Amino acid sequence: MRTLIAATLGLTLTTLAPPALAETVEDPNYTTQNLMIYNDRGQVLLQRNFMGWSTPGLRYDKRVSIRQSLGELASNYGLTISDLRLSGLFSYQYGYTPAISTRSHYSATAAGGTATAPKGIDEVRWFDRADAIAAIASDTQKSPPALVAISRQMLSHPETIWSGSFYIWREGEAYLSKVVEPLEPIG
Repeated sequence: MRTLIAATLGLTLTTLAPPALAETVEDPNYTTQNLMIYNDRGQVLLQRNFMGWSTPGLRYDKRVSIRQSLGELASNYGLTISDLRLSGLFSYQYGYTPAISTRSHYSATAAGGTATAPKGIDEVRWFDRADAIAAIASDTQKSPPALVAISRQMLSHPETIWSGSFYIWREGEAYLSKVVEPLEPIG
């Protein structure tokens, strides 16, 4: 079954070293979830924080289902959602930590509520897709270029499920990235 799922997603399965031989990681591997929420005019909700503009996201570490987690994320922004669907699966490897992260991106329709900025978020705003891409790609962004590439692809082609892998490193305060596996449709 694992092999079938991996083949369907275009993944390669590897055997990990036994725990005694495995590298100790202070910050373990983790998963994040990002949510592109569209309103009835086709605009997407973006948040702005110290890194710049992006779609709402969270580190997925609670013992809840995907739908529960994303519903809670939307609720933190004052919204309820419907029509939840997978938009992309990505991985980040880092040059400054041995951890990796798997990033799942979803899209949904705002079903009710009023968009509000939760604690730690400077601003939320609805953007037309082209304006959202421009905001995420702005020169003032501190996020790695990988986020720009991922967001551009998903916002430009929302009917497709995307995948890709990136290597992220820091130079001073800047986060940089390079492609490990190119963005490609998986569904």
